[in-house]
Amino acid sequence: MNSFRLDSSSTTRRIDRRTMLRAMGVSLALPSLHMMTNTPLVASETVSAPVRLAWVFFPNGTNYDRWLPKGSGTEWEFSPSLAPLAANRNDFNVLKGLAQVNAQSLGDGPGDHARSAAAFLTGAHPYKTAGSKIRVGQSADQIAAEKVGRITRLPSLELGTEEGRDAGSCDSGYACAYSNNISWRSATLPMGKEINPQNAFHRLFGGSEEKVDEKEKLMQRSILDFVTDQRRHLERVAGNEDRRKLDEYFVSIREIEYRLNQFTTPPRLPDGTTAPSAKPENITEHIRLMYDLMVLAFQTDSTRIATFMLANEGSNRTFPMIEVKEGHHDLSHHESKQDKVDKIAKIDTYYSEQLSYFLTKMRETKDADGSSLLDNSLIVYGGCISDGNRHDHHNLPALLAGRGGRGIQTGRLLEFSEYTPMNNLFTTMLEHVGIEDTIFGDGTGKVAL
Repeated sequence: MNSFRLDSSSTTRRIDRRTMLRAMGVSLALPSLHMMTNTPLVASETVSAPVRLAWVFFPNGTNYDRWLPKGSGTEWEFSPSLAPLAANRNDFNVLKGLAQVNAQSLGDGPGDHARSAAAFLTGAHPYKTAGSKIRVGQSADQIAAEKVGRITRLPSLELGTEEGRDAGSCDSGYACAYSNNISWRSATLPMGKEINPQNAFHRLFGGSEEKVDEKEKLMQRSILDFVTDQRRHLERVAGNEDRRKLDEYFVSIREIEYRLNQFTTPPRLPDGTTAPSAKPENITEHIRLMYDLMVLAFQTDSTRIATFMLANEGSNRTFPMIEVKEGHHDLSHHESKQDKVDKIAKIDTYYSEQLSYFLTKMRETKDADGSSLLDNSLIVYGGCISDGNRHDHHNLPALLAGRGGRGIQTGRLLEFSEYTPMNNLFTTMLEHVGIEDTIFGDGTGKVAL
């Protein structure tokens, strides 16, 4: 099956925006190209690009004193924990004063970690149960997916790095579903996240027609090998700028495949033994692969809505690569002991380094209108616990990256009144994808950006 269509009657050799390369059950989306528009080649500046929304969540709070920069407006200094983002200063705004009050106890006792993840994108208070009667609220990403998701191949993309069950209790009588999910299709239905980069890759680029033996071929060969003829024809008819975009895109596909193969090709094992999981053991590589997949998903317009949990809330992951061998959650209850405080700061800094990798790649990837993917995105990076030792849910650590279609000035520290609902930020973000006046959770309106 070949969905490649070229309008030969057009002097601009136009192809449909939804064009995909297909062969042997493989469906390969394409990046936004000039030839997908009706505009003359000399007027590429008139091409429009969609706005993408993404939320990147980290657990367990921060060492807040070392996380929050000092200053205001454009006059602020990088904090130690955000120092790795210095080269990205003009890619984001720092937000101060936001809160998710419904992550507080409100009479339900302990369970701040479960409430943190559950309330992060919903602004709703989760019903305390360790059973099946979970209830919280629809999340911001799924409100967007419900309204604009039908435009793209995938309504939304949910990624993570840690698996976790939804059944049973994970935090003081709260169901595990609360701790392990930030995306909720409805008040009672969490969206399962994909933690295996290979599965996420095939979800984006593997066709639904695949058979088992064809999946095995995909494990051994490049997905580009299956669409060689279509690819060559497309490159022949494309203009210079489109050929450059296609070349960059295909190189990035090859690079991700190579890295996936490094971590997913099973070794020869004795009979009766089980091959290791396809999930990379190297957490840095795992995080960066997931970030790369988000870039590709946005670049190909496979989806415009994504969430990424760097770890589940309450995660006790260790970070030996930065000499932190104790669990993250255990360290977050530091009781002001300096050695633990210092290690939490190391983890905060490590996550900032990975974010810098992602934002740089988004900035360097060209979009349909000649600007960058980051210019046409709004990406929240943050958590729903401020200080991990105090378990507070106001003055949340939050960055907003991107310009939302080049309409938002970046490089600033924006201070809102204390306890401003974080959902007001989300309402403003939804407006940038054409969803007007959506107030949900504990939201009260919009914020000025």
